Amino acid sequence: MLAVKKAPANYDLRVFINCPFDKKYKPIFDAVVFTVHDLGFVARHALIDDSTVVRVERIANELATCKYSLHDMSRVELGANKLPRFNMPFEAGIAYSLHSLRPQNREHHLGVLDATPYQYQASISDIAGLDPKIHSNDPIKAIACVRDFLRKKSGNHQMPGAAHIAKRYAAFSSLLKPSAKEMKISLAELKDWNYVNDLQSMMALWIRKYPT
Repeated sequence: MLAVKKAPANYDLRVFINCPFDKKYKPIFDAVVFTVHDLGFVARHALIDDSTVVRVERIANELATCKYSLHDMSRVELGANKLPRFNMPFEAGIAYSLHSLRPQNREHHLGVLDATPYQYQASISDIAGLDPKIHSNDPIKAIACVRDFLRKKSGNHQMPGAAHIAKRYAAFSSLLKPSAKEMKISLAELKDWNYVNDLQSMMALWIRKYPT
């Protein structure tokens, strides 16, 4: 049985992102991570280094130490082997257990993202009541989805609007090439999944330097 870890000091600010790690999704992921940090939260995900070797344990531990989680169902489709991708629904199930059972009396709020309205009903209709937010595979729309979820679940009704966050994300992105050069990392590397933690650190640093 997986032991639920002690909540970290910043538990109330941690947001776990459950999503596909494919090339086409990367621009959406980057926009989501930036939005989470720009709103004063901390993004967590399966690619953050952890000493736990077993992936599902690492993900479960991350979820258990986050007050919020976002689950993107836009890639739950048949793959090359003619089987659907169960990772995202499975991880959403773990999050729902945390929400329902409240281990150690902790709150956990989960939100669902998708690319197409009602698409999720074909594969995981039980989440219909969670009101999935639709990003249409557009990073800018994904920013609005994340902002809306965190505003409602955190109770902070004084958050900046999605258009403001998108403008800041564009400003950050425009400086990415010189910033990468300064770090002696190529822009292509910085946009690769293998450098996701480097890019996230750069986002957090920029946001601290240029607060909203």
